[in-house]
Amino acid sequence: MEWRRLETDEETRKRYGEAPDKAMHARMRWVMWAFLVLFGAVGIRLGFLHLNPRLELTQEEKLHIGKRVLRETRGEIFDRNGLFLAMDRQVPSLWVDPREVKDPQGLAGKLQAKLGIDPKELTERMTQRDQKGNLQKFVWVKRWLEDAPESFLREIEDFSEGAVSVQYESVRFYPQRDTAAHLLGFVNRAGEASEGLELTFNDYLKSEPGNYTARKDSGRRLLDSLTLEYTPPKGGDSVQLTLDTDIQHTLERALDTRMEETKALGAMGVVMNPNTGAVLALATRPAFDPNKYDDFPPELRKNAALIDVFEPGSSFKIVTASAALENGLVTPDTMINCEGGTFNPYGHTVRDFHKMGVEPFRKCFEESSNIAMIKVGAMLGPERLNDWIQRYGFGKRTSRDFQLESPGIFPKREKWSRLTMGSLPMGQEIAVTMIQLGRAFSVIANGGYLVEPYFVERALSRNGDATYQHQRPERVRILSPNTVKTMQELCHLVILHGTGKDALIPEYRAGGKTGTAQIANPNGGGYKEGAFTAVFAGFAPVANPQLVVVIVVKEPAIRLHFGGYVCGPVFKEVMRDSLVRLNVPEDPVLDENGQRIDEKGKKKEKEPEKIASTDKKTKTAPAKPVEADAESEDVDTVSERSVEDKFAASLDQMVVPLAGAKLAAHSVDGIDRATPLPDFTGMTKRQALEKLRTLGLPWDQHGVGWVVSQDPPAGTPVGDVVLCSLEFSNRKTAPEAQEQKHDEKRTM
Repeated sequence: MEWRRLETDEETRKRYGEAPDKAMHARMRWVMWAFLVLFGAVGIRLGFLHLNPRLELTQEEKLHIGKRVLRETRGEIFDRNGLFLAMDRQVPSLWVDPREVKDPQGLAGKLQAKLGIDPKELTERMTQRDQKGNLQKFVWVKRWLEDAPESFLREIEDFSEGAVSVQYESVRFYPQRDTAAHLLGFVNRAGEASEGLELTFNDYLKSEPGNYTARKDSGRRLLDSLTLEYTPPKGGDSVQLTLDTDIQHTLERALDTRMEETKALGAMGVVMNPNTGAVLALATRPAFDPNKYDDFPPELRKNAALIDVFEPGSSFKIVTASAALENGLVTPDTMINCEGGTFNPYGHTVRDFHKMGVEPFRKCFEESSNIAMIKVGAMLGPERLNDWIQRYGFGKRTSRDFQLESPGIFPKREKWSRLTMGSLPMGQEIAVTMIQLGRAFSVIANGGYLVEPYFVERALSRNGDATYQHQRPERVRILSPNTVKTMQELCHLVILHGTGKDALIPEYRAGGKTGTAQIANPNGGGYKEGAFTAVFAGFAPVANPQLVVVIVVKEPAIRLHFGGYVCGPVFKEVMRDSLVRLNVPEDPVLDENGQRIDEKGKKKEKEPEKIASTDKKTKTAPAKPVEADAESEDVDTVSERSVEDKFAASLDQMVVPLAGAKLAAHSVDGIDRATPLPDFTGMTKRQALEKLRTLGLPWDQHGVGWVVSQDPPAGTPVGDVVLCSLEFSNRKTAPEAQEQKHDEKRTM
């Protein structure tokens, strides 16, 4: 065991010194409190500067923090095949830093020579000073030099000695120029969407900028590792349309050609898928270039296909005909008396171009008999006719995709005049848009369903996610399959044998209807003399309709101004080209021997060409209004010219009932409609017809011989009679005997 000696107190004092006394303890406490006070003061100051920094410190901090605006381009627009119709592109603009300009007037003069700008105005802007007397740092010289080459821009930078610089700006660009311009609309230089799709789907197409904030290094570069704030940009979705640009080009080219041939003021057309409502082409002519929108007047930039309304004329007869077929009032074989081509219902003389007698309904529809359609409308009656027009969607907007679309002009039932039932069944006293007419023919083409037209299929984010997808509303059936089949056959007869022969396509059986209507005087007071709207609407192929095409030409200045001649060839070209492009199987037109009529069709095409060449020789000036004769009378015109001048009303007047509290209490020709309906029993057809004509009433007859019964009964006020139906029999009942029978009844 090892023993260790303990140090004595003396040895400890020598090693460590004396123990602190009270004075030393006091000094140590004072030092400690001094340090605590010092650290507390520094801490308070730091906290104060953090919460309320001085200006110079704030500015110094800002010098070490940078911000960047994150911009994305506006979304692209492309067609169903991926072809771009609208996009953003970078174009150069020139700006100047006045502080770097030594000779403002000299520089302005040089820029005038290169850019054609006002040197005086530029000099004033470059020499303008702020309140502190300092020159501005930034002045625009000229913006959006889209076609300027790089060498030209470098030359300007060089002779300005660095005072003028180039800055690239994003502007909207339409690579297909005027293709579908009215449907697309445009974006102005301020980046604001104006009209068309650009405006309707602006919430998807527009891009909202984001922000990126971070600390900067000594080179003023933002440091990603020291990011303080990040907000990503939003929007800029791409939009895919249902349009097929190839079909659009065909439609536009055909309309332009026909406008030139007929010296028309305007034209428009639409190609639709009747089963889905997808619009494959929509054109309004004349066109405009959205890249240079400010070079065109506003009235030329509007989409007339959706905004302008017109009387559909005989193309509207599909509504009256299908309604009567659906209600079982007529069949294709129902015999209708067309009165030899002249009829005076309701005090308004109506003429047929093809003067016919008693003919089956299919023949009446094929030849576009106005008289037959008035009688069919009378069978329906005002209430049912009004209901069917509404079922077809007339008087209402057709689609959610069409901003500013017109609902058309369709008078409410209580505002119908006495003349309405003599005009409305054949397309007068109603104004429609082209897209409404296309939807109506889609009902005939797709099996009887009312569809919603649309042209935007979907919108896609930059990540490829669908932000919008067109949702088709549930289709509403308004016609039965049997009625649809009958109407398709009737419409095919119109092209095969009737007023639409110029629209015949040998490779595809097509159905359609012509229409020609006078144009209302914009100042009121009737119609514009010699001004017409030509219409052709139809579908193909009849075996399985895939497309509906509507063609409208405004005020063709040629003698043959009716719808079949003016619009039929355009329909033929556009429909045939579109069906071929879509690889639709042929449904050829066959003759009575079952042979294709290709060669026969080619021969038929020569006749209108010969007429067209004659028109070209004589149409050096706008055609004068033609007289109503057998050669030039419009096949779809509903009344004599002299009578039209007397009874026609403007579109505004159409929707106002005739004067008087009671609707149609008196006719315009002075006949008292309160007069009781006479008893026709025992009269011959000639006697009854003469009596009805003096009363201005339409009539329907069954059988031969003498009248044995009538509907409505005798004594009914003439103003309440829509159609007088007379039953004839070979058993003669002499008028004298009838009078004796009536005398006996009166004495009883």
